[in-house]
Amino acid sequence: MPGATHVTLRFVGADGFTDSASRTISIQELQAKLLDGDPANAWDFAIYDLSWPEFAKIPSLALAPTTTTSIGDPVAVFGYQFGNPNLSVHSGVLASRFVQAGVKYLQIDASVNQGNSGGPLIDLSSCLVVGIVTRKATGLTEEFDALLQSFDQNIQALRGSQAIMRVGPIDPIEVLTVAQEQMKRVSLEIRQSANVGIGYAYELDKVRGSSALE
Repeated sequence: MPGATHVTLRFVGADGFTDSASRTISIQELQAKLLDGDPANAWDFAIYDLSWPEFAKIPSLALAPTTTTSIGDPVAVFGYQFGNPNLSVHSGVLASRFVQAGVKYLQIDASVNQGNSGGPLIDLSSCLVVGIVTRKATGLTEEFDALLQSFDQNIQALRGSQAIMRVGPIDPIEVLTVAQEQMKRVSLEIRQSANVGIGYAYELDKVRGSSALE
């Protein structure tokens, strides 16, 4: 999150809620632990060194050595949806696979929402990780993007203008700017919380090929 100074790394127990291990570190320490990764406009993954004593007994999820999951195969996604502290699991099927801008995508028919991004995509037949969940798209994705862009343009225009009148201590330009920012935040929350959509994950080609895993 922009402006954050610390982050808590947290693993939960079998109930999906109770902490089994956690550690709070600074953003600078987290950045120092980054071993490899790819930006969000490409394969969108990060590999960190989590070799702290607190995590020594945390079991690992195994990566599938090759991508053998077929369209129609059952899969599951994990995550802390909508910022909730409990880990949730949702199942679905692999709906499609395609390549876009050199990146291999897996389209999944499962409930992907805010808080699933970065989580594993599990092949339920092998219990191996076959992808990394990235995002979802709803039928209104383009409309929401246009709406958010219009808010940004309005805010920029308002900040570049001066009030032609004041009502006591009230600056009408500042009031309009705050209103636009509030509407933008609400629209963003609505887009992130929309339940009907298509989920996407990345295949593991780049992750498996990382020298950080050798």
